[in-house]
Amino acid sequence: MALVVEDGSIVAGADSYLSLEDARALAAKYGYALPADDTEAEAALRNGAMYVGLQEPAMCGRRVSATQSLSFPRTGISLYGFPVASNVIPDQVKLAQLIAGVEYGNGADVRASSDGRVTTMERVEGAVTVQYTNNGNTGSTITITASMDALRPLLCGSNNAFSFNVYRG
Repeated sequence: MALVVEDGSIVAGADSYLSLEDARALAAKYGYALPADDTEAEAALRNGAMYVGLQEPAMCGRRVSATQSLSFPRTGISLYGFPVASNVIPDQVKLAQLIAGVEYGNGADVRASSDGRVTTMERVEGAVTVQYTNNGNTGSTITITASMDALRPLLCGSNNAFSFNVYRG
């Protein structure tokens, strides 16, 4: 099923900020690779858009419409001190989606259901012995740092309505 691209006009059922063609071009520009299979690449990009949406509580501004599918477009945001029109999808959002999509396409289970422990030994002889190791994760959610870096200029850093960016003039 083809991607439904949000272009800033509140496209019904939108599931991506990038078309597959645009995503492949952007990936080539930055040295990333999406899955070669178009269906797999589209699924990865959909998951990338969902990853961007997971950051919505920290995003500045608010959705333009309560019925829009994705977290952008937004109203009341600025980029480096300059206002962003409410019908624009910032390039940073597209890049963040692409980077997250590449991770999903590489098989990263960003929102896995696990407690972060890895079983190193399991023995069943009368009594049961299970040994775990802490793999450095405190849970199952993986942060895609490069994607977050792309989004950072659009984040207010909190999830409440009392956060805002202040710029000197």
